[in-house]
Amino acid sequence: IMRQRRIEIGALTLTSVEVKFQIDTETDDPLDIGMYQIREADQMVEEFILAANVSIAKQILKHFPPCSLLRHHPTLTREMLEPLLRTATAVGLNLDVSSSKALADSLDQVVGDDPYFNKLIQILATRCMTQ
Repeated sequence: IMRQRRIEIGALTLTSVEVKFQIDTETDDPLDIGMYQIREADQMVEEFILAANVSIAKQILKHFPPCSLLRHHPTLTREMLEPLLRTATAVGLNLDVSSSKALADSLDQVVGDDPYFNKLIQILATRCMTQ
């Protein structure tokens, strides 16, 4: 419910692949590499962490307004999104970048048959965003 609420107001869901290594306990040499599967429990923890951060930020702003420092992601510009838009256009996709919500909705509709292409679009979208 919490995740759906965030998505409805325009949150981007750009999950990146997490790599896990199997390490030999005696030599510390890598034995194998694989992708970490994000479970529903992991997503629940992530939502509660985000909710706690928002709640704390509101309290800080309420009780200490002159000295609170809150992070705000800058609005994406067309220049920042150019690599993503170029790639999408090259394969016939039309992404709406008029707002964060519009971009999130466009990215949700991009899902196709090729999981590698879907991942590429997500990676490009993530890289367009400033730290």
